[in-house]
Amino acid sequence: MDRSPSLPRCAATALAAGILMTTAACSGGGSSGSATKSTSPPGKLTGSQAQAALISPSALGAQWNPASGGGTGRQDTLLQSKANKPNCQTLLDRLRSGNLMGVTPTAKAGEAFTEPSRNARMTYQVASYSQADADKGMAWLKTLPNVCDGFTAVDGSGNKVIAQVVQTSLPKAGDDRFGVRLSMVTTVQGLKTTLALEAAAARIGPNVISVTNGGLGGAGHAATQQAIQSGGQRLQKVLSGQTPPG
Repeated sequence: MDRSPSLPRCAATALAAGILMTTAACSGGGSSGSATKSTSPPGKLTGSQAQAALISPSALGAQWNPASGGGTGRQDTLLQSKANKPNCQTLLDRLRSGNLMGVTPTAKAGEAFTEPSRNARMTYQVASYSQADADKGMAWLKTLPNVCDGFTAVDGSGNKVIAQVVQTSLPKAGDDRFGVRLSMVTTVQGLKTTLALEAAAARIGPNVISVTNGGLGGAGHAATQQAIQSGGQRLQKVLSGQTPPG
C-alpha cells in the first residue's frame, strides 16, 4: 500500500498556478518584461558632434603632429593629373578636394596631421550624409580596385604618369568599411617620383569617417588602420551620447 504523503490542498493549488504562469510566459502569452528592446539606427551627426568625433594626433602615435597650411606641392601636382579613365579621374579629383564621398555632407568636421620622418600627411574627416549618399559613396569606393587596377595619366607638365589602385585591409569598424592605396609613378628630368596615398572610409549609419594618408615618402598603412579603428570607436561613443576625452 502506497503511503507517500500527499500535498496539502493549498500547496497543490499554488503549484498548479505556478505551472500555468510559467507555461504562459514560455508560450509568449500576455505582455511580459522579457521582450527584446529594439535598437534605433544611428542618426545624423550635428556639427558639434562631428567635431567631438575627431581624433587627435595622439591616437596615431608620437610621430604625428597637427598640420598647418595646405598639402604638399608635388603631391598636389600629381593629383591634378588628367587620367585616361573617368572613374580614376574622379578618384584624383576627390582626393585633391578631400571629399571622398563626392557629395556635400549635412555636417562635417576635419583635421590634418603630418609625420615629418616620412613627409606624410593625413587628412581626417567625420561627416553626415543621407543614407543613400553614404551607401553610394562606399559602393563607389569599392569599385576602384577593379576599375583603376592600372591606368595612366598626364601631369600639368605633360609627363606621363603610371598609376594603380589596390585594396587594403582595415580593422572591423562601423557598419561598413573599405580602403584603397593609390600609387602614381612619373619621371621628371630623369628623376623618378612616386606618390603613395591611401584612402579609407568607415560608415556608421549615414555617418562616414574618411581618411587619406601618404605622400612622396610612402604611406604608413598601420597609421591608416589606427585612424579607422580609433575613429570608429570614438564616433560610436559620440552617437551613443557620450563625450569622449581628448
